[in-house]
Amino acid sequence: MISPSSLGVMVCMCEDRFTQLTNQGCDEDVAADRTFDALRAACGEVPHCYDKRDRLFESKLREAAERSADAHKR
Repeated sequence: MISPSSLGVMVCMCEDRFTQLTNQGCDEDVAADRTFDALRAACGEVPHCYDKRDRLFESKLREAAERSADAHKR
C-alpha cells in the first residue's frame, strides 16, 4: 500500500511531468493521458505505460511507490 505522503510525492511528480509535456508542445489532453497512464502503471493497475517515451517516468514513480512499501514493512 502506498502511504499518503508518498502518494502526495507521486502526485507532485505527475504535475511536474504534465507541465513538462505541455511546455514541450504536447496537447493538454494527451499530456494528461500519458501522465495518468504512467501513474496507473506505477501503481500496478497495468503492466507498463502505453507510450514507451514515458517508461522512465513510470520507473521513477514505481521507485517512489516501492520506497513507501519498504517503509511500511519496517
